[in-house]
Amino acid sequence: MTKHRGHNPEAELKRMQRQALACLLLASIIFVATLFLPPTFLVRLLKAGAEAAMVGGLADWFAVVALFRRPLGLPIPHTAIVPNSKDRIADNLAEFVREKFLDPKSLLELIQRSDPVQRVAAWLTEPANAGRLGRHATDIFSKSLDWVDDRRIQAFISDAARTAIGKLDFAQALGSVLSLLTKGGRHQHLLDTALDHLADELRKPDVRKSIADRVVAWIKSEHKWKQMVLPTEWLGDKAAEGASEGLDKLLEEIANSPNHELRKHFDKTLQSLITRLQTDEAFRRKGEEVRNFIQNDPALAEYLRGLWTSVRDWISQDLEGSSSQIQHQIQSMGLWLGHKLAEDDELRASFNQHIQEGVSSAAPQFAEFLTRHISDTVRKWNPTDMSRQIELSIGPDLQYIRISGTAVGCCIGVALFLISHIPEIVR
Repeated sequence: MTKHRGHNPEAELKRMQRQALACLLLASIIFVATLFLPPTFLVRLLKAGAEAAMVGGLADWFAVVALFRRPLGLPIPHTAIVPNSKDRIADNLAEFVREKFLDPKSLLELIQRSDPVQRVAAWLTEPANAGRLGRHATDIFSKSLDWVDDRRIQAFISDAARTAIGKLDFAQALGSVLSLLTKGGRHQHLLDTALDHLADELRKPDVRKSIADRVVAWIKSEHKWKQMVLPTEWLGDKAAEGASEGLDKLLEEIANSPNHELRKHFDKTLQSLITRLQTDEAFRRKGEEVRNFIQNDPALAEYLRGLWTSVRDWISQDLEGSSSQIQHQIQSMGLWLGHKLAEDDELRASFNQHIQEGVSSAAPQFAEFLTRHISDTVRKWNPTDMSRQIELSIGPDLQYIRISGTAVGCCIGVALFLISHIPEIVR
């Protein structure tokens, strides 16, 4: 029945109300007409049917109207049910949403059935979808630039940055960072990496040639007479080769000796620096100087503003261009991510597992927030307006109940009349 409604709910409701009223009026007219006709069997049959139709139609009219308002304005108990039950409806609706849509078990079953990461992967592997992602991302990026360019937003960001920097103890913070970085001997791995890198550099032919050239230049500069009799080029090559071999031996010695003096000295130096950063007054004052310089130096502030302006202008020009590099990079990243997820079953399973864990953890809090929001919102609605909106939504279908009630009442009245007059009919 709903599919036959017009686009105007108000007009549709009034149309159906007129149809229901017409049926009731028709039954009333037949009933009144039978009062003035000779009481033949047929007239009495019509009268019984019309009378029952009137009762059925009026009863259903009362029931339908009582849902939304008091019939004829009379203070009849248990009428105007919807407006009088607004708060209960609000709580029941919120609870229904919680139990049917936000139950953690149901959400987890939905995730397990739908495999959302696989769906995302399949969507991203389509070039058209990756392009759509790039366009949407650049649109958001462009709007974000406009948002950040707002004078009040810029002032807020500037004040927030200055406040945050003002509360930061640079020396103490740097000491804490170094303490974290050296925890568990991490700095020794850094030392090993630095020495390995240095050895690799010395093994390169161009570096060795540079060392040899410097040795030759030093001999020619400091020992002008000796270089005339010494094989300076040979000495330079040997010096470069010796430096490389010496460092290789040193590295091997350090790698095989956890208690090497160089390691101990490195430890001692770092620990001393960490202690001084956290306790030395001179370091604290130097940190305050750095903090004050960052906070208040006009030249630095102007430089940062100019840097941001240049970056923003470049981004804006790129986003406005027909072949945006940013959009292209986002599109490429989307395609790569889609293919990576599609090809790696373990990665998809891991993502799905983390999604399930996140949903399981967040669902109760989110459900509590949303249901409370639904309940509070519905409670704030005007009872009359809410009742009217519900009536406009389901009212046309309820008018069919009135029409059906009139017809069913008529049929029951005729049936009862015939049953009660069986002896007369048989004769």
